Amino acid sequence: MLGKLAKWLVGPALFAALMLAPPLPLVEEAARQVGAPFPKAPQAALGGLLWVASWWVFEVVPLGLTGLLAAALFSLLGFVSWSSALSSFANPIIWIFIGGFVLAKAFRKWGVDRRAALAIARLYRGGNPALAVFFSACLPAFLLTVTGSITASASVVYPVALSYLAATGASDSLSEAAMLALGEAATAGAMLLLISTPPNLVAKQVLESSLPGFKLTFVDWFIVGTPQALAGLLISWLAVFGLLKVEEREVRPPSAESMGPMSLEEKLVVAVFLFVLALWVLPGALAIAASALPELEGAYRVAARYLPEAAPAALAVLALGLLRTRRGPLLTFQEIAEGVDWNVVFMFGGGLAMGAALDASGFSRWLALAIAGSGPLDPFKLTAIAALLGFAITFPASNTAAAMVSVPLVASIARGVGADPVAPVLAAALACSISSALPSTTPPMAIVYGSGKVKMRNMFKVGIVADLLRLAVLVATEPYLVAAMLRLKGA
Repeated sequence: MLGKLAKWLVGPALFAALMLAPPLPLVEEAARQVGAPFPKAPQAALGGLLWVASWWVFEVVPLGLTGLLAAALFSLLGFVSWSSALSSFANPIIWIFIGGFVLAKAFRKWGVDRRAALAIARLYRGGNPALAVFFSACLPAFLLTVTGSITASASVVYPVALSYLAATGASDSLSEAAMLALGEAATAGAMLLLISTPPNLVAKQVLESSLPGFKLTFVDWFIVGTPQALAGLLISWLAVFGLLKVEEREVRPPSAESMGPMSLEEKLVVAVFLFVLALWVLPGALAIAASALPELEGAYRVAARYLPEAAPAALAVLALGLLRTRRGPLLTFQEIAEGVDWNVVFMFGGGLAMGAALDASGFSRWLALAIAGSGPLDPFKLTAIAALLGFAITFPASNTAAAMVSVPLVASIARGVGADPVAPVLAAALACSISSALPSTTPPMAIVYGSGKVKMRNMFKVGIVADLLRLAVLVATEPYLVAAMLRLKGA
């Protein structure tokens, strides 16, 4: 009983202590620079962050309620308006969640997931549990980030992986490992291509606006980003099966039975799925093509404008509700509503609101001032600090919000100390795509947590180890990768 009460109180106690404590160094200066509502705003934001993060870690209430707490707390503190905070729960990225959940519901209702699982099982017919999970969950999720959305890739593979686990008779421990490995793989895939996640494009925009004449191309990204993605895929997969105790020493592959011909309903669900997948891929494919064929730039801009990644998800929900056969609609509206994990939706919306509040409160500026005042910074030290900054901010917030905060700050710090910003900016952006120890840190981890098969303590344990190892690899290798890219560019 005492332990449960302590978990409830630790967050509010930290918040109250920081609110009542005298201003920490540089807090008031940071608040003045951003026009925060009161002098100790950055310190109060830190307290709020610790409160929300502790409740997410300890799960003292449903995670969705903690997400709503984040929006309410930072609105009451005056860091964001109520309308801005609550609009986070209708953010376009939320529709990626909803679309993925509804597609998964349709897969389960009509048996498409089982049919797909039987097909995937043929990729690896051995009995090693770790390799079975790698080929059935990790690799597909990782590679599908070429669609330009780690959320979409996780959403696509999620129902298929669940069905594969059911078909193999997987234990709870293997199911948990598979879900964690899937989320980690999709998270690692954020670094695969320049378009795989928004922080990569934030880095491109900041660098090109800071350095006249500098262009970060898709080919450049293969040098500075893709190696980090591959390292992340392997590190996280090894961390999952190194830290979790999986009961099975061997898995039995699903039987080679035939499910017979596809029904009309299955064909329609697959058609909707392929249509949505094509729409997710189209803008990214045009972006890659336009880098080689400038005449396609106009087509890419049109696709990017009219087909943001949330649009196909919304169209999927609409299509699954409207298409009917003699057996009724593919999904009734009640089934659509039941298929959405609203706990996850509320949790992630709260994370978006908190990310905006941390910036508006001066918390991010406070970190920047502390870093700038730490003494002389050589390029390697600055790159390490930039990576740590991006990593620290993204832990309680979304990777996009963290990049919007940390990447411009790192560029500003680099200019202030007279250093080349390329390596630090890229390190900060890449570090924003590492965190995976909480469901709120990145959409794929929220999606797999929504399966109900993942314990928060195991997600935290695996995530912390994998995150720190990936961060160490990033800090150790990124300056050399950037130097190689700049040599090839003749810069």
